[in-house]
Amino acid sequence: MKKNLLLIPIFTFTLLSCKDSHKSEDANAVVYTGDFAGEPIELTLTNLDDSMVKGESRHKGQVSEMSGKKSASLKGYSYRMKELGTGQYEGEFSFELDTSLNIIFGSWQLADTTDRTAILYTLRPKSTH
Repeated sequence: MKKNLLLIPIFTFTLLSCKDSHKSEDANAVVYTGDFAGEPIELTLTNLDDSMVKGESRHKGQVSEMSGKKSASLKGYSYRMKELGTGQYEGEFSFELDTSLNIIFGSWQLADTTDRTAILYTLRPKSTH
């Protein structure tokens, strides 16, 4: 019984530590939202370092993890991010972040198809109100 009581504080501390580290990782995320082929979409971006980015896309109830690279551009930053899933609707986002307007504009294409028709979009930061 004493052994179990000693494990409770250790277990609680471990859980809280994991929760706090996850929280700080998400604190640096930015969410952009807008129209995507007539439906709402959200892109969440988290900078890992000066060139690597991770994130997720949320569209029509589907969530896809993404990773990619960013580089400096004339108006801010250029991004190329691939959705990491294996579903038939996974693709690649290519976009610019105009830092003066805080707007994303770009295109998305399916990963595995001969139809290279791109969906164009413009996204703005999600309102926190």
